[in-house]
Amino acid sequence: MGEVTLLTKILRRVIAKKKDPFLFEAYDTNVCFATIPEEIGLYIHIPFCQTLCPYCPYNKILYNKEKALAYQKALLAELSLLHEHLRHKNISSIYIGGGTPTLMLDELQAVLDWTREKFAFLGDIGIEVYPQEIDRKKIAQLKEMGVSLVSIGIQTFNDRQLKFLGRSYMQDEARRTVELVKEADFACVDIDIMFNLPDQTREDIEYDISTCYDYNIDQLSIYPLIIFPMTPLHEMVKKNGLHTFNRFQEYGILKKIAEMSMQRGYDKTSIWTYGKRNGKRYTSITRESFVGVGASATSLFGNYFYLNTFNVDTYISRVKEGRLPINVVNVMSDREKMVFWLFWRCYDTSIDTKRFAELFGREFGREFPLLERFLLGFGLAGRYGDRLELTGNGAYLYHLVEKQYSVTYLNKMWESCMKTPWLEKISLS
Repeated sequence: MGEVTLLTKILRRVIAKKKDPFLFEAYDTNVCFATIPEEIGLYIHIPFCQTLCPYCPYNKILYNKEKALAYQKALLAELSLLHEHLRHKNISSIYIGGGTPTLMLDELQAVLDWTREKFAFLGDIGIEVYPQEIDRKKIAQLKEMGVSLVSIGIQTFNDRQLKFLGRSYMQDEARRTVELVKEADFACVDIDIMFNLPDQTREDIEYDISTCYDYNIDQLSIYPLIIFPMTPLHEMVKKNGLHTFNRFQEYGILKKIAEMSMQRGYDKTSIWTYGKRNGKRYTSITRESFVGVGASATSLFGNYFYLNTFNVDTYISRVKEGRLPINVVNVMSDREKMVFWLFWRCYDTSIDTKRFAELFGREFGREFPLLERFLLGFGLAGRYGDRLELTGNGAYLYHLVEKQYSVTYLNKMWESCMKTPWLEKISLS
């Protein structure tokens, strides 16, 4: 991956015009909450799981009922601390991730009720679902809570690979989960599938894709297994000499995924998602601005990108004291803010240059002339009115950059935050 690492460094220097590493420093009340826009998303992180999958890099701990109750109180306390900054804003969406959020449905219902009472909220509520932690009773409760978007973390319908990934269910139970959720008539049912698992075949991947589409789902999220160095899976793969597809083979697989999706009437909605035409979309990561609550939740607004402490006990203690649980903050320059916005627009495969001008008061072509010429000149994007749309090759290049961003920037940041509840700084080069 050396050449891809070099590419990310070149992008940082040329696109972001930044010689020094990205720096996150300890929070010292230096966040100006007055820069929160009129409309903003809300993310709620639930860190509890019944089992800990060896490949998962996200912040999670084993479920404990008593701790879950304390965590619910902490979520309400953090929202209360944010109330003065959000009470006159419009909450445009709520996404609940984890972890396994359905382990805390009763507690979450109270959090959502409080949120609706205290804030102006008009939008969708999305939630992640683990197959073994959902049944008809919980589905009915989700509907009562106003949840409209559901993402089911199936990962694969192959029993051997499910066992390897540490999932506690087999294909039959995964299928029953999809059937139950589909019966409930949510606005969007998304299935998460991973490909390029160790020793997986192309036929395995095609079977997973066909199975998902046979259920007439609204969206397929299909992304490569990213083996984070911080996870137990990294050592498992090295120790056992397991193999994954190389980049050339992965390129062919991505083309096949796109081909199969188009044949079934699904359009590419991001680098790793395909949705029904004109259908609702499940996405928790591409909001222009959002506030996160919970241990390890991130927030993005104004020139600020910050992370809460990852340690659950520390998080609970901090908000109990009446203080925000913010760990480290990156104060972005205007240029960095534009680059961050562009990064996620490229994830969506579409750069709206008119929206860029509205947000930043500058012309995209004047601000990023080299990037525009590079994308158009090498056939990585096409121009359609005010939009630059990534081509298949452009999407593949971003796919490589996103993977490298994950195993370098995200791995270092999350690993540091998991080891130390309060950091002085994190430098990402």
